[in-house]
Amino acid sequence: MFRLMRNIHLGLGLIFVLMALVFALSSLVIIYRPYLNTKPTDIELTVPLSAQATPRDAARQLMSAHALKGELRQIQEKGDTVRFRIVRPGENAEVVYTPSTGEAKIKMRRHGALETLVQLHTNHGLWHDYLPSNLWAALSLLASIGLLLLGATGIYLWFAHHHERLIGTILLSSGLLFGLTTLYLTRLQQ
Repeated sequence: MFRLMRNIHLGLGLIFVLMALVFALSSLVIIYRPYLNTKPTDIELTVPLSAQATPRDAARQLMSAHALKGELRQIQEKGDTVRFRIVRPGENAEVVYTPSTGEAKIKMRRHGALETLVQLHTNHGLWHDYLPSNLWAALSLLASIGLLLLGATGIYLWFAHHHERLIGTILLSSGLLFGLTTLYLTRLQQ
């Protein structure tokens, strides 16, 4: 049993080390964002679309003819204008579409690599309209499960070594205390 757990532990560590590093790096960017250059690039343009299109049809036209990619969000109709967003990690477009004229004004915001990592880190949910977001969500779920299994097999391996139980207990307890204290203090700030 010890050999099987050791192999599982090593395999999981090798498989999910990159995901853990991506989340660690994006966490550092979140913490030190004021000191980093994470300013986006903004582009504004006006494009013609077919008149009287529904918001979804207008978004599809923008995605196919003007290389916008992402998930359609926040559709708001007010008077003769329709507002919506097309969002993906690293890029979002705010669109104001006038169905009577077929004119669409787009404010495009593109983020750099560091801010894109933060958006991947904070991406939530498993069901998106944008396939790469679904793939990232599935990979994040697998990595979370894999890292939990990595911790569980690590505790088993530690417990199997009788001469290392005292130091392991001290390290595990202090890590748990630190984690719970940090979680509590972050909840107080909200």
